[in-house]
Amino acid sequence: MRTIVPALAALLLASQALAQGMPPGGGGQQQGGGRGGPPGGGRGGPPGGEQRPREIKPVKRSQLDEAATEMYRSADSNRDGLATLEEVRAIFQARRDAIIRERFTRIDSDGSGAIDEAEFVAWQAQMGSAASVEGDGLPGRDGPVEEALRPDLGDDMEDRMLARLIEPLSATTLVAANTNYDGGISLEEWLAYQRKRFDGADADADGKLTMEEMRSLMPGLGQPGEPAGGPGGGPGAGPGGRGGRARPRG
Repeated sequence: MRTIVPALAALLLASQALAQGMPPGGGGQQQGGGRGGPPGGGRGGPPGGEQRPREIKPVKRSQLDEAATEMYRSADSNRDGLATLEEVRAIFQARRDAIIRERFTRIDSDGSGAIDEAEFVAWQAQMGSAASVEGDGLPGRDGPVEEALRPDLGDDMEDRMLARLIEPLSATTLVAANTNYDGGISLEEWLAYQRKRFDGADADADGKLTMEEMRSLMPGLGQPGEPAGGPGGGPGAGPGGRGGRARPRG
């Protein structure tokens, strides 16, 4: 009887401690995380170490001007202050010539300066099923050369938003920007042309475009923290994709 009473007392104390959410004996640490947090985490911390999306910074008008100016200087090859159709077409032709020479060198595996049947067949075999494609061919180095100059930007979200704002410099946009209908476009004409969409979306005229203001131009733009693919779906693509963004150096 004497041994049963202390055992019952100990069991009663343990039951009271558990009812109060404390381990037997009133001491020790609780299992799991802090009170109110999930097991293993701190108070209120997201489960699994999930990180919050990075805040997207507004795109500044000065950033657009800088990128558009760099494009213009690439087109104005003789540095006379006018970018002309002749200059732009010469840039595209030089780009085509460089790709054709590089393509020839790859096919001419023995470096003889001539492509024989075996080398041509080997090159076609490397292309797989695409070798049967006629017309425009493949994208990239074995396909057509894009006749447009694109801004040379990075790959973060702000750069991708900026790339969506800037129209590539091509024969079409060069003519559209030529407001005085002379032999070419000045830098001022080019910047005025590129700023139209930016200024139209800058509702508070503070020289910056927030994500919400960008969505007024591009309803398909992702939510903060989501990747934003360009038209055509590629991640970070600018207008029409980003395959031709490498600009020629004048």
